[in-house]
Amino acid sequence: MSWIKWGNIEKKLNYDKINAMNKWGGRMLKKKAVIFDMDGLMIDSERIALKTNIEVHQEYGYPLDESVALDLVGRNLANTKAYLEDYFGEGYPFDIIRKETVKRRMDYYKENPLQMKKGLVPLLDYLKKEKIKTAVASSTRKARIIENLKEIKVLEYFDYIVGGDQIVHGKPAPDIFLDACHALKVKPQEALVLEDSKNGILAAVNGNIDVICIPDLVQHPQEILDLTYCTLDSLDQVINEVTSDD
Repeated sequence: MSWIKWGNIEKKLNYDKINAMNKWGGRMLKKKAVIFDMDGLMIDSERIALKTNIEVHQEYGYPLDESVALDLVGRNLANTKAYLEDYFGEGYPFDIIRKETVKRRMDYYKENPLQMKKGLVPLLDYLKKEKIKTAVASSTRKARIIENLKEIKVLEYFDYIVGGDQIVHGKPAPDIFLDACHALKVKPQEALVLEDSKNGILAAVNGNIDVICIPDLVQHPQEILDLTYCTLDSLDQVINEVTSDD
């Protein structure tokens, strides 16, 4: 099976214009399930992850360009390891660098609690009211997902959680989202994915699942945004785009 992939392209876009349109002329999506990414979508975690990743690589003598670091966003551990080993070549100490990067992130969060992204709770309350099923499908380890959701007090909202450590083929392959659909007993066409990353958007498209983008670190090129249902500024705006299919 082949999946859509994209190069490292970034440019500024006017999201006000994009927000004014979607592919169905303003008609609300009717869905039975909404699948959430986590990092960069529900919690503001990508900035510190990017910073520590670049810093540690520099200290170990493996300079990591920001565009490369951003291309890693949304990938699971196995996919990230393969990507970086190919990028840096033989002898690259992935496990050592990752261990130090994780340690610095954890040290940071000991002093700085996780920050929830704008509009998350209003959206979750709305989906619960509409009886729309919810799942988290993140490239982060499942245990860490649960810890994070507990910390921001939203764990009880979700019907299913799947982490990147449970999936062989990570984003941009569609496996993690298809797994969530299977667990929720909905067809891909009956689900909606919420994503911030390019790799997550491509994974949804590769699974034939509608996707809404709420950008975080990267303002995606038009070629990526054209693959989405629409682009929004915050999670609470999703309330105006989706309703129950029951």
